[in-house]
Amino acid sequence: MGNKVFTFGDIRIREVKGKYYVYLIEKDNEGKRRDRYLGPLSEVVQFYVKMAPRAGLEPATTGLTARRSAS
Repeated sequence: MGNKVFTFGDIRIREVKGKYYVYLIEKDNEGKRRDRYLGPLSEVVQFYVKMAPRAGLEPATTGLTARRSAS
């Protein structure tokens, strides 16, 4: 069975032997694509959680209001 690869925009996650690694997809001046290794997925997530605001990881809902239906 081959290794799994997940791509989200300019981020690529590769599975190798049950572990996941994060790469950033970049293009050079000539338009050639290359992947720059960022680190193991677990370390990238730990860094994000440490740097994220303490309010949580939920997406912001600023400007959205709930509407009540007329019953």
